[in-house]
Amino acid sequence: MAKISFPQRVEPRRELAPELRGIEQLSWLMDRAIKIPGTQITVGLDALLGLLPVGGDVLTGLIQTGIVLAALFHYRVPRAVAARMAANVLLDTALGAIPFVGDVFDVFFKANTRNLKLLQHVQEQRSQQREVETWRSMAVLVFLALVLLTMLALLVIGSLAVVAWLFRRPLA
Repeated sequence: MAKISFPQRVEPRRELAPELRGIEQLSWLMDRAIKIPGTQITVGLDALLGLLPVGGDVLTGLIQTGIVLAALFHYRVPRAVAARMAANVLLDTALGAIPFVGDVFDVFFKANTRNLKLLQHVQEQRSQQREVETWRSMAVLVFLALVLLTMLALLVIGSLAVVAWLFRRPLA
């Protein structure tokens, strides 16, 4: 009889500053708590709750929003960094709500881990008495805005084309 072995639990890293441990634990739970057997892929509650139609993505989006609010008000991250963190949450929530595609997206796009890295970067720069760099966050936000505006323009053009096509059709 073959022995069944369960994968070991993936533990969060412990070298973080004590003030970030709570957010790191939550990030780990949401993104990396369970290792998929036979792979290096980890998932968390975000991917699992995302399997629930609509409500799962809303719930995980609320938790992710709490992390961003904590970063903004408790850790005083610059607004550009907080906006980038919010964009990660919006992207994860919006794309995660798409059936099947969103579930796969949730496994690989780990918004909480990305936001934790942004927060760690801010804390690291502050500990070195340097001004927090925001140009990367601004560049990402500008890129996302351009992508969204392009998608909106294509949606408007497509809608107008459909309406024009409908008016050209004979009624009978």
